[in-house]
Amino acid sequence: MASEYGISRMTARRAIDVLAQRGLVERRGRAGTFVARPKLIWDFTSVAGLHEQLSRQGVVPSSDVLRAETVPAGELDPDVGRMLELEPDQPVHVVCRRRLGDGEPLALEESYFPARRFPDLLQQDLGASIYGILATCYSVHPVRAHQEIEPTLLPASAAAALGTGPDIPVLRVTRTAWDAFGQPIEFARDIYRGDRLRFVAETGAPTSGSNEAMTRLTHRIHERGPTG
Repeated sequence: MASEYGISRMTARRAIDVLAQRGLVERRGRAGTFVARPKLIWDFTSVAGLHEQLSRQGVVPSSDVLRAETVPAGELDPDVGRMLELEPDQPVHVVCRRRLGDGEPLALEESYFPARRFPDLLQQDLGASIYGILATCYSVHPVRAHQEIEPTLLPASAAAALGTGPDIPVLRVTRTAWDAFGQPIEFARDIYRGDRLRFVAETGAPTSGSNEAMTRLTHRIHERGPTG
């Protein structure tokens, strides 16, 4: 590069450092520096789950179930029972999964569901979209979610599960989702790979009436694309 562009080796190294900081190239030990793969998009303004968001981008989603059991809310972190509005003796489904896109680990999910709402959830195919299962088997749809996002260090056990080194950037997301009646249906604590996902959020002035309806319609048409 220095020879081709007529610059010093130090300048070339600094240029590569800038590209690496912007995520445009990635260093792979002694193998060299390579153009980075495009990051996948995770839209935090949508209540759609990761399964649906990856599918929209032409990526094949899948999941490895790491843990699935039902326990009393009182045996879990107090936040679980509080956010799901459960008494200590009421059962909770605990589902921990590794989420993949085109076979590549992208996230670790730790989700909790009120067993009284979804009694046989653990008998379903948990490798598929759980939101899809809730819609198909229980006619329940998440319509609102509150998500808290913070950068965190990647625990060694999580790094092993994701097949990465412990030094990659990650975000921890704590999420509560509600149905159309304002009932909590999920509490979750997830870890997402910052080196493979780009997190976006869109904000704007509040809309009402016909303007709000037009906004929803425009968004739906944009998602579907040309229909011919």
